[in-house]
Amino acid sequence: MEGPKITAVHGARGGRRGSSALGDLAEWPPFGQVSRSDDPGNGGAATRNGDGNAAWITVLCTTIRMFRQRTLLLLVALCAQAVAWATHNRAGEITVCRLGNTNWYRITVITHTKLSAPADRPELEINYGDSPIWDTIPRTDIQDFPAQDLRRSEYVVDHEYVGAGEYLIQIDDMNRNGGVINVPNSIAQSFSVHTMFRITPLTGGNCSARFLNSPIQDACLGQPWIHNPAAFDPDGDSLSYEPAVCLGLNGLPIPGYSFPGPTYTVDPTTGTITWIAPSLAGEYNIAFIVREWRLVNGVWREVGYVMRDMQITVVPCNNQPPTIAQPQDTCVVAGTFLSINVQASDPNGTQTVQLEALGQPFNLSTSPASFIAPSPNNPVNGVFSWNTACAHVRLQPYMVVFNATDNGQPVQLQDYRTMNVTVVGPAPQNPTATPVGNTIALQWEPSPCANAVRYLIYRRSGAYGYTPDHCELGVPVYTGYVHVGTNEGVGNTSYNDTDDLVIGNSYCYMVVAVFPDGAQSYASVEFCAMLDRQVPVITKVSVGTTDVAAGVDTVAWSNAYDLDTLARPGPYRFNLYRGAGLTSATELIWTSGEHPFLAHPDTNFIATGLDTETRPYVYRVELIGRADQPRPDVIGSSNAASSMFIGTEPNDEQLTISWTLNTPWTNNSYEVFRDIGGTWTSVGTSTTNSFVDTGLVNGQRYCYLVVSTGAYSDATIVSPLLNWSQEVCGTPVDLTPPCAPTVVLDNDCERPLNTLTWNNPNTGCADDTEGYRIHFADSVGGAFHLIAEIDGAENTSFTHVNGSSVAGCYQVTAVDTVGNESAFVEPVCGDNCPLYELPNIFTPNGDGRNDRFGPFPYRGVVRIELEVFNRWGQVVFTSTDPDIDWKGTYMDSDVPLPDGVYYYLCTVTLRRLAGEQPMQLKGYVHLQGSGAQGNVH
Repeated sequence: MEGPKITAVHGARGGRRGSSALGDLAEWPPFGQVSRSDDPGNGGAATRNGDGNAAWITVLCTTIRMFRQRTLLLLVALCAQAVAWATHNRAGEITVCRLGNTNWYRITVITHTKLSAPADRPELEINYGDSPIWDTIPRTDIQDFPAQDLRRSEYVVDHEYVGAGEYLIQIDDMNRNGGVINVPNSIAQSFSVHTMFRITPLTGGNCSARFLNSPIQDACLGQPWIHNPAAFDPDGDSLSYEPAVCLGLNGLPIPGYSFPGPTYTVDPTTGTITWIAPSLAGEYNIAFIVREWRLVNGVWREVGYVMRDMQITVVPCNNQPPTIAQPQDTCVVAGTFLSINVQASDPNGTQTVQLEALGQPFNLSTSPASFIAPSPNNPVNGVFSWNTACAHVRLQPYMVVFNATDNGQPVQLQDYRTMNVTVVGPAPQNPTATPVGNTIALQWEPSPCANAVRYLIYRRSGAYGYTPDHCELGVPVYTGYVHVGTNEGVGNTSYNDTDDLVIGNSYCYMVVAVFPDGAQSYASVEFCAMLDRQVPVITKVSVGTTDVAAGVDTVAWSNAYDLDTLARPGPYRFNLYRGAGLTSATELIWTSGEHPFLAHPDTNFIATGLDTETRPYVYRVELIGRADQPRPDVIGSSNAASSMFIGTEPNDEQLTISWTLNTPWTNNSYEVFRDIGGTWTSVGTSTTNSFVDTGLVNGQRYCYLVVSTGAYSDATIVSPLLNWSQEVCGTPVDLTPPCAPTVVLDNDCERPLNTLTWNNPNTGCADDTEGYRIHFADSVGGAFHLIAEIDGAENTSFTHVNGSSVAGCYQVTAVDTVGNESAFVEPVCGDNCPLYELPNIFTPNGDGRNDRFGPFPYRGVVRIELEVFNRWGQVVFTSTDPDIDWKGTYMDSDVPLPDGVYYYLCTVTLRRLAGEQPMQLKGYVHLQGSGAQGNVH
């Protein structure tokens, strides 16, 4: 028999769809009639009348809320009865997943309710987040668990979202079960959960996180309670976890809700929930949020979250939970077999432990993992096994959750441990590097994983000797390798490197395969090559004489000994080019004689008449073949190489010597020489491009030169390569300011007076502080200006008041003997405690006592706006002067006002640290003894 149709009455809350005619109630079946027939466990038979009454009364109550008919007293009474009958919701969540490449999404609502409660929900109301209208969706699956007093229901619906946006899907169902300790008046609270997901072109489609573990787990009084929802993301998004407040009516946080105590935590990475330890028996509800994060263009973006609400029942028992030995996170190369032993034990020796495993690897369609769990024992050992495949490669690890459950009574306690398994793409195999002219050609085999989408090519000068650690993917920055190229497509396995290659250096490479979500494979082995020496190689550019007009450079080079002389015959000669600066050498300055053989004797040149004092020079050597022919063969040029140019930067009792240069070889050290008594003496070495010479005398001149030591990675080229810079001189000057004083402010707002005190920097971080400067701003964020200068480092206090105001901020800076001033730091600030009060009587009778209306002693006042009214509402006096000084006359005249009561309104503008602030005063003042008669109009 088919149950009654009640969709017409859904939507009782505002905005939800459904009938609004009270007459529709006449169509309902009488109380006691069959309430449902969709329960598979019921065999289609009618349920008991009380259950039917509860279901229909609950629906009826919902409609009453919509109609708000005060006269329906009988129905109201039935609603109260329904609250008692319809207490059932224990746990639930909502998941959502895109259907193919469409705008349709499948939404699944899962609820866990008390099986013993008469209330049931063949349908649920849902809001899709794209409209204020609520829909009604049918139940699609029921599973009953009598031992746990539990019914698990699923409600599935497909919904179309027409555009990009952020959508909040929610359910809101009366009622929660009664007696939940941490939910005030839980029997009257609605049960609500929601799920958020984003539709954007940037992040693409999305399937929300799913849970593989039940949300119902009991706890023992005084014992640790540990739970893991075993969440996974079908898209491989990264998940984070956080606690949440349980929601009630309209999806709002339940007022007065509290997290379980005393120690309750949610691990943000694994999702493991720990409660140490329940101290009060009863039922508790907790909620948590699982957020999904996706790496898009190098930025982690949140694409959605799922909220789960779950219930814990704490009962007294004499039991201790089992313990799982923590398995270690690991990585496995796709295509290889992974086997992990897992052990659990229980401190209660007479109990046994059942060991299980949950996680996405067991639910994969391709080569899923398995867990071999023996019969319950103590201790117990299980084996996690996984024959991985290329389809498993992804950026995020797979989380496997191990669960140990003892057989204690009345509660079986549990322990959870997580293990992350990252499936990694195999390293590209059999790479080669071959020099071809001025190019190095790279080749490697296609990745055995056809789902790889590209390769990243990295290079460095010389080998590093890199061997990846376990789970060390890609090419780490610390190796010195630099990304030089990208090949799209798994079959695109060749690359020609032409980028700034230098003859004489060995270049080493590593290749990494990349997968659709950005996951990187292990790096290939290092493979190296160097260009053939078919052109000259410069080995020396050294300054011999420093002068603005008579400077000298020495240039030397090694010949092109790998040149094919049969294909490129002689005779040979060299052209030497020069340029000012570090990069471009275009001026031909010398041509050698011709020589029949490649071993040309002219491989050096001394350049004279240069300005080596103020600039560096760069050189390039060109090799010419068939030099005796009308059209000689331009074989090629060396890489450019410059001289080293140094400079000095003065500071207090020190000089910083820094240098720039451009050489095709690698310089690994620099030795700094200082002229001491006419002898160049080494004062230190550096592996960077600067050196600080300390312990000098301010105002004294010091001269320096630097010698670099370097080499090509080609061992056949002479080394070490030593080259001299020009000479340079500098004079140390004190440019270092003292450290900032530490300032204390005594803000006496009643006096009013600000007193500043600070420390003397000469007692700690300086030795030449000569005085101080006091800077003031009258409000937070205001501009500072100098208000005082103090001579003498020992004078470390200052008093100040800004008129009658002490509101403002101060900076105290220290100044040394040459005028260096310490930096501004965090200011110290004080505020006014404004006071402005008016009397309620004055007697302008000319006796010299209380003749004028004005404030009591005041402070912190900028101005006022005062209006005084007589009893007819006429303004009889105004003032903007804080002193007021009203003598009881009409406006500014000498016409006295009659005795009586006058009303005033006064806006007082106060000077405060945050800026000017208004204060309103209003009241009455008695004017007596004026001697005036009648009214003033």
